[in-house]
Amino acid sequence: MLELLGRTDIPVAAGAAGPLVRPLHTAASVHGESGLGAATLPPPTKQPEASDAVTCLRRWIESSLKPVTIVAVAPLTNIAILLKAYPHLKANIERIVIMGGGAFRGNASPVAEFNIWVDPEAAYMVFQAGVPMVMCGLDVTMQAIATQQDIDAFAGLGNAAGTFCADAFGHYYNFYKQQYGDAVDGCAVHDAVAVMVLTHPELMKTSPAYVEVDLSGEQTFGCTATDFRTRGRLHPFNTEVVMELDREKFIQLLLASAAQF
Repeated sequence: MLELLGRTDIPVAAGAAGPLVRPLHTAASVHGESGLGAATLPPPTKQPEASDAVTCLRRWIESSLKPVTIVAVAPLTNIAILLKAYPHLKANIERIVIMGGGAFRGNASPVAEFNIWVDPEAAYMVFQAGVPMVMCGLDVTMQAIATQQDIDAFAGLGNAAGTFCADAFGHYYNFYKQQYGDAVDGCAVHDAVAVMVLTHPELMKTSPAYVEVDLSGEQTFGCTATDFRTRGRLHPFNTEVVMELDREKFIQLLLASAAQF
């Protein structure tokens, strides 16, 4: 991806091979074997860092002159390992923004979202770590819909980034048609929401809540139990939950970003 964007100056490190205690589950049936749908990328010319992701994160956070924000758009295994091994780093982390979870819906199960469900123990640890959290879950990402017209607009950019987005979204769009029929007019651009909540927070509406990952429920295993109550809570708020976004402006900004490459 960095090769495509001409940003090979950004370092990349390999993360954990699987969840903390459970077998690895992937979503090849949803996103294809590569995870990129029908999109292709140029071969990389740069090697990953010699150190693993946790070691690199530790080094970068310790050396930062101001508190950092971590954006996590996958299962939280690496972040959980980092915070458990090096708890002193919490003082230099401003917040952790995740694409994952959901206050009122799931996709891996009726109530559990895939990124949390894949490694629920890791997610539990991260939410309980005492670092401010921002949860961009299915409640908001299922509003971030790219329609067929939007996908055509990406293809119409005529550049590498536009073609990549159109190919990736097109594969996902077909999955949505099979999964949801006419109930959803397009496919969700989940991960971009976690970035745009930082770059364009004015597009979002958030609500404070206490979030805890369920590790024991037969029907609720892996869900992000979300308590918005202002009274009667057993725990203080630990998360800003993103609940709404402006879809039209969201897509416009994605198109404008892709047009630059």
